[in-house]
Amino acid sequence: MILSDKKKFLEIMTSCSSVYRQEADKSTMRVFWQLLEAYPIEAVEKAFINHLRSNKFFPTPSEIIASLDVKYKHLGSDEAWAMMPRSEFESVVWTEEMAAAYAVAFDLINEGDRIAARMAFKNAYERLCNEASLMQKPVVWTVCKGYDKSLIEPVLQKAVLQGRITQEVADKHLPAPQDAGVIAGLISGKVTDMPHNNENLRSRWKQLSQAMKDGQKRLAESKQQEILDREIERKNKEIQNKHMIEKAEQLLIDAEIEA
Repeated sequence: MILSDKKKFLEIMTSCSSVYRQEADKSTMRVFWQLLEAYPIEAVEKAFINHLRSNKFFPTPSEIIASLDVKYKHLGSDEAWAMMPRSEFESVVWTEEMAAAYAVAFDLINEGDRIAARMAFKNAYERLCNEASLMQKPVVWTVCKGYDKSLIEPVLQKAVLQGRITQEVADKHLPAPQDAGVIAGLISGKVTDMPHNNENLRSRWKQLSQAMKDGQKRLAESKQQEILDREIERKNKEIQNKHMIEKAEQLLIDAEIEA
């Protein structure tokens, strides 16, 4: 939610309080706002409505968050890896974390080493998801279309059924009827170019490749910062240990003098 959503949020809280005949004071609303701020206002409203439908008591922030996390929870790394496209001909509906992790494994996939690619993907994906959770960053699903237009619609409709994208978003990405692919074109008499000859699709794949490279660069920068932080922490511990040793030696010297 953003600042302009506060009015709508207060209306939701007030309506909910009225239904449960409970007064929500400013302090309570402030706590709810702080804990739910990371989620879109539309999702928050739906979570309150769902709670009203099935619960007799006024919601706690944790109950609303649990309802939100059903939609905004990250997939496990194995399930995420199973969704990854095997080539540029396949389409996928994925998250930013999945796309960035795929970028890490992209070269290994092209080389045909899927075992190493899977390990690289899982390690990167799990770390990115942990970072997103710490930052209370909601999961956002986006569409990435491959060359083969005949494979686009099944992927989009599955994502709609799973609640990851809306039907409106899916419709925007569906191929036009007259441009539905080679097989459909032969049936209808409207033959299109083979996918690998389609410059528009090639252009989109180049954009995806660039996005992957950018994601890989951000990942490398983040990893470099992580290494730097660990090195600083190590040096600080070395200094602390050195001071402790010096202090212990001084105590021994003082004890010998007193003796």
